[in-house]
Amino acid sequence: MEPTSNCSSASGGALFAGAAAIMQAIESQNLILYQSDLRGQWPQGAARAFTARLPYARRLALGAGSAAAHASLAGIALALHALARLLGRRVHPGEMLFAQGAKPRLAPPAALAAGETRLAPRRLVQGADGTAVDFSISHAGPWVACAALARGRVGLDLEMGTDERIAQWALQEAMLKASGEGLRALRDVQDLTVHDGRVGWRGESWYVQRLAGFDGAAACSVCSREVPAVASHALALAELFVA
Repeated sequence: MEPTSNCSSASGGALFAGAAAIMQAIESQNLILYQSDLRGQWPQGAARAFTARLPYARRLALGAGSAAAHASLAGIALALHALARLLGRRVHPGEMLFAQGAKPRLAPPAALAAGETRLAPRRLVQGADGTAVDFSISHAGPWVACAALARGRVGLDLEMGTDERIAQWALQEAMLKASGEGLRALRDVQDLTVHDGRVGWRGESWYVQRLAGFDGAAACSVCSREVPAVASHALALAELFVA
């Protein structure tokens, strides 16, 4: 009877792996959003250990102990959680590249091997498994979040306030982050208008999501492709730096 038992066990494992692969494929089509509320007890020890694993230049840029440093560090941690969810594997702090004047990127294997520390701002980067990924971090007031997308570009922006003017500003910032052009193109996005969840800019069609779950703040994502759903995950401060 033992061979039958082994066979059943092996079959069960294969079915589980197959189901996990299907779920991962479905998840990779979504916009992955991780968020956290910075109000509460900051996990000092875990944050210090996490910071020590970041590239040296980034550790220096973060400084120590300020509210801005906490928000930046939380954003990086959320990015690792979002990318892990998207790619179906653990993502290490050392895989992150922080180029001046550009949003952070996940380093491709060749860059890691060569010790590169800079990437072109508009380049879409492939992870170690070959999947092209992009992500965007934003924080405002007590809120910090990261949106991650496979096979497309994404920009995320949070702004405190909920009136139409603030919501429009969040849209503009998200658009600039998604395109990679940054604030130098701010004048060019001031007349953006959303129609049926889309906005046209620079000859491309972009997809807009107004995001809920940020009390007292306007949140917006802009993606270069349509996403079937936003998979949102809230992390408590104590969970931020847990691998």
